[in-house]
Amino acid sequence: MKRIFVFAPVLALALSMIVPQAHAQDEIPGTQSTIVASVPFGGYSCGRNSYPLYCYGVPVNVGGTFWLDAYYNTGSGFILFNSVADLGQGTITSVTAITKNSLGQVTRLTIAFNGSTNDGDGLTYTGTGTFTFSYYKCAARYCGYIQLMQSGSMTITYH
Repeated sequence: MKRIFVFAPVLALALSMIVPQAHAQDEIPGTQSTIVASVPFGGYSCGRNSYPLYCYGVPVNVGGTFWLDAYYNTGSGFILFNSVADLGQGTITSVTAITKNSLGQVTRLTIAFNGSTNDGDGLTYTGTGTFTFSYYKCAARYCGYIQLMQSGSMTITYH
């Protein structure tokens, strides 16, 4: 009986060394992933309308959130992913389409961006994203307009 108590842990240790360990599947260069903003009915509040266009904490369909900070007049800015797959901060490289309403507020924005993954594998990614916005006048004095993200979709390509 004593031999079994000694033999079982030794066998378990030996088997753990020869059995392949399971790892999360990593992205393959060239693959694409689509990430969609999980916008509630009525839109996701980005706060007061501002320049740069600023919207943070936007939840996405794959888990996590992102922060969009776009200088659409110069085609620059960043997009920061928080716990979204293995995406780190991306740099906005261009703004290819801007639609504005009669008040000059951005209602549609399309961006291109690139960045590095944050899982230590040395891969990079490029992406495009299209976002739509609406606005409402704040009831408080001197508040201005509140910006709501109505939709957002990003396509990521790993390299």
